[in-house]
Amino acid sequence: MEARALLAGPGAARALRAGGTGRLVVALGAGGYLRLGADGWVLLTGPRTALGPLSLLVAGLGSEPARADVRDARVGPQALVVGSRRIDLSGLRVAGVDAWPSPAPGGGEALAAAAAAAPRPPASLLVGLRALERADLPRAVRVLAGRGEGLTPAGDDVLAGYAGWAAAAGDPVDLSALAAGRSSPIGLAYLRCAERGELPAAAAAVIAAALDGDREAVARRARVLRRWGSSSGSAMLWGLAAAAGAPIR
Repeated sequence: MEARALLAGPGAARALRAGGTGRLVVALGAGGYLRLGADGWVLLTGPRTALGPLSLLVAGLGSEPARADVRDARVGPQALVVGSRRIDLSGLRVAGVDAWPSPAPGGGEALAAAAAAAPRPPASLLVGLRALERADLPRAVRVLAGRGEGLTPAGDDVLAGYAGWAAAAGDPVDLSALAAGRSSPIGLAYLRCAERGELPAAAAAVIAAALDGDREAVARRARVLRRWGSSSGSAMLWGLAAAAGAPIR
């Protein structure tokens, strides 16, 4: 059975539209992170995986582990070819970015409670979080970008959470220009998406509940967000809380 692309996050869709050639950089199961051109990134993953801005949900990937040394990747008008695997793009849908509700009272407090229930940030990130709380963005980027554990370092995920809340609140920030050369390439790609309001579905759900002032929904959705990646969800939650004026103590 030929693999078929079903749904793309907005960042993945931009990379596919730009086209070009590339390679699989990080293998994750049958898929992984594919780099196209200079800075286009696509996360190849199965059809039931939680959607993120770089995700390309594909039916028929199979179970054979991908190999990160596959260097022959290219995008054509109707297909993405990665090594010997052809992924049909003809029926691809692109996820949109929902309109955010107007902020209601209590959103910051709800986020503070959800963040307090998450694992405490390591000391190496707390200085950067305090800088974000003061809106000292240059210092925050210097301290956080590229720092911490995880495929996307936790510091990059914190910055993405901060940028995502700022975009939703109608006060977008440009952190990626400051983070270029400091953040990991994949972390920088997620940060650029977050500046556009493009986030993992779980993070967007937390923001929507916080803007509605729904404390119970924030807590429930934050638990889902914390399962995004090995550490990315918790780190994004710390960034959301900092941006909403809900400091982590």
